[in-house]
Amino acid sequence: MKLLKAALFTAVFSCAGLANADLVANVPLDTSRFEIMNVSELTARANQGNDHAQFYLAKRLQKGQGITQDTQKAIQWYTRAAEQGVAPAQLNLGIMYLRGEGVQPNIQNARKWLEKAAMRGDNRASYTLALLDEKQRNLVDAYKWYDLAARDGMLDDKVRSKARGKIGQLALNLSNSDIISARTQADRWFQNK
Repeated sequence: MKLLKAALFTAVFSCAGLANADLVANVPLDTSRFEIMNVSELTARANQGNDHAQFYLAKRLQKGQGITQDTQKAIQWYTRAAEQGVAPAQLNLGIMYLRGEGVQPNIQNARKWLEKAAMRGDNRASYTLALLDEKQRNLVDAYKWYDLAARDGMLDDKVRSKARGKIGQLALNLSNSDIISARTQADRWFQNK
């Protein structure tokens, strides 16, 4: 059963074209230095608690860029950055829990981190939550997350556009009362964020 779930989630995300996040929101303009920083300096800064360094170190460890790939260590560094509120780290951590990358697949942990990223305005996380709910046939919840992912002011315009398309498709399978309920839930969730 676990293997089936992992395969399902892998298929969902490969079809969705979701890439791992780059640090975009709430980042000073000079963060690109973390992308080019040597691994030893990046590690030192990450150990000192710098959330951007933690994110970029995790990203390198996950992808094996300039360092030996180690998804378990990537999970540890993403978790440290995610706990400090770095939305892309929360997104990547959630996706890794869904895929079972460096950890056992765990939908509850995945949802927890994806919801935290969505709370910070990362519509890639809202979109991912919508995909999950749609695959699990929770169509009202999927509509809610697509609605949130499509709202103005969200991080990624391409995701907003894809979410709008999915809303139209999903609406064909929902009653008017289901759509109203989903929109009301999205409004409440958005207001509470």
